[in-house]
Amino acid sequence: MNQIIHKDAVNPFWNIKTSTLVFITLSFLATSLIATSGITKNIDESISNFFSVIQNHSLDLILIIITTTSDTINLIIVGFVLTIIKRTRRFGMILLISLVAITILVTYIKPLFGIEQPQQEFTPLVSLPEKFTLEQDSFMPFAQNFSYPSNHIASATAFGFIIGGLSYRYSVKFAITFIISFPILISLTKLYLFQHHLLDLIGGYLFGLMIVILIVKALRANIENHNNEQEKNRKEQD
Repeated sequence: MNQIIHKDAVNPFWNIKTSTLVFITLSFLATSLIATSGITKNIDESISNFFSVIQNHSLDLILIIITTTSDTINLIIVGFVLTIIKRTRRFGMILLISLVAITILVTYIKPLFGIEQPQQEFTPLVSLPEKFTLEQDSFMPFAQNFSYPSNHIASATAFGFIIGGLSYRYSVKFAITFIISFPILISLTKLYLFQHHLLDLIGGYLFGLMIVILIVKALRANIENHNNEQEKNRKEQD
């Protein structure tokens, strides 16, 4: 990745400014304050009622398939595939580290905010395969009743960021579209399935961006320090 990062010096995905990271962090904190205040309760109820009205067999099938693509195990598989390929190995490692960090942090953050999941339960109109279950947002029992921030959307955002960064040199339009559209698409499925409130998804998006950017910046700093040390050693030898 050393060579790739230096070749992509103009790639904005690998060169996020610290001021941008600060803005994202402040936005997450502001979203968290709004979410804990409960002032969006009426909006959340209206959204749930809307999806209750439009629910049908076709939407169930389509959105369940789409939401499954963001399951943690599927994103981890993609991370391993990227790790196997030499050209994208380090990026695959960034994705895997981000997924693990996000899952652990969200698990322990959720009880601190204490925002409960939507009370409405999703009852599919289609027949699902035997033993098929929709993945829960948290794996630990103490966090499963809470929904803010969304682990699924945070992970989907980290995934979108890595794929967007990798594709930026080939298609700027696709890279920007993917980092925005993929999390939004998954967010719509989570609202349809009554797994999250609207602010859970916004908070998850900001949190996912924050974590993956921190990891990318830390890696770049480590690479630059390593290169500086190598350059210093060469000069001393000369």
